[in-house]
Amino acid sequence: MIIRFKSSKLENEETVRSFNKDFEKSQLSEEEFTNFKKGVIGSVKEIHLNNAYMFFQDFDNETNEKHTLEIVNDQPVFLLQFVISGNVSFSIEDEASTLYTLNQNKYNLFYIPASKCIYKYINHKKKVLNIFFTETYLIKKMGACFVINSKKYKQSKKENQIYSFFNNGLTINSQLLIIVNEFLNCTFNGITKQSYLESKLTELVLIALATNNLNLITNKIREEDRENLIKTEQYIQANLKEELSIDKLSIMAGFNTSKFKSGFKEIYGLPVFKYITSLRIEKAIQLISNQNYTIAQASYEVGYKNPQHFTVAFKKKMGFLPSQLIK
Repeated sequence: MIIRFKSSKLENEETVRSFNKDFEKSQLSEEEFTNFKKGVIGSVKEIHLNNAYMFFQDFDNETNEKHTLEIVNDQPVFLLQFVISGNVSFSIEDEASTLYTLNQNKYNLFYIPASKCIYKYINHKKKVLNIFFTETYLIKKMGACFVINSKKYKQSKKENQIYSFFNNGLTINSQLLIIVNEFLNCTFNGITKQSYLESKLTELVLIALATNNLNLITNKIREEDRENLIKTEQYIQANLKEELSIDKLSIMAGFNTSKFKSGFKEIYGLPVFKYITSLRIEKAIQLISNQNYTIAQASYEVGYKNPQHFTVAFKKKMGFLPSQLIK
């Protein structure tokens, strides 16, 4: 996969990035650019994690000239875009009549076929986080139902058209803004940083898309049932230390166990226990890395009575032992 960038404000206007299939990469790579033309101050930061590539634009254009960015991708991609400040509009070059706009404090998920897109930035100051991934990554995180149940997406894909999942975008709430800031301001190094960023990216995708996935879900789940599932998920996040059995959570949601498991996976894209494990591992990483908890203390705080069971679950999910966080 090749993506070409051509910015009207960078001294080195054109940049070419080559990627493996599905943005596959074994190690974290980062790069930052500050070589803007006169009158522009700030930076563009690139981060490439396994299965995802992102760049963060944070700069102030003191001139009256509008900033444009051409992005050419030779294969279809998804773009999860967060506009923290400024406004962005874009269209495929030969279809300028179809314009997509995302205003300040909004985010959206776009399907972009192989094409050349022209992005226009109207405001002087801009902070925009762009996250690229493929359908494989989206299904891995959100479940196949996220795309299967969207007839408009499938039609756009068939016709090689851009598709906007959330119309004019959704509001970046305080929870999402905190996650974005934690992702962009990580102070770890090496494998710890890579693990932290991967877990934060997963959290960001889940919170941004799963919470607002209700518009894409079939009518099998009633509105009242959806609300109960969301409340149950919020309880899970707030009580990771407690025993979270299927029976207990099903009763809380007002479902039988079978209906609860299928409904939860339909909304959050993961089976209940896999979802809980992801949250527990993520919180444990924060406790060990940021608050100097021992492995035993962290495992207890996230609901594991036996530290060995925690270590096995951690190794299976992260690919390395929790002791490496301490080292």
